[in-house]
Amino acid sequence: MDDSNQHLKELLKQTDIAFKALMREPNSLSLNQQYEEAKIALDTYTSSLKQTLSDKCLQQRHR
Repeated sequence: MDDSNQHLKELLKQTDIAFKALMREPNSLSLNQQYEEAKIALDTYTSSLKQTLSDKCLQQRHR
């Protein structure tokens, strides 16, 4: 779980950095793209974590 937490922290950090850069230059297409990519990576990872936790809960119920 420590690796998962570390990866999540890194994704949050990347998203935060991209957001702050975009706020400084809101009309920048490249910064907008970087922020969108960071958000997608974060959303994808959190969805994966949710699914993994859900699967584990289901497995434990069937025991």
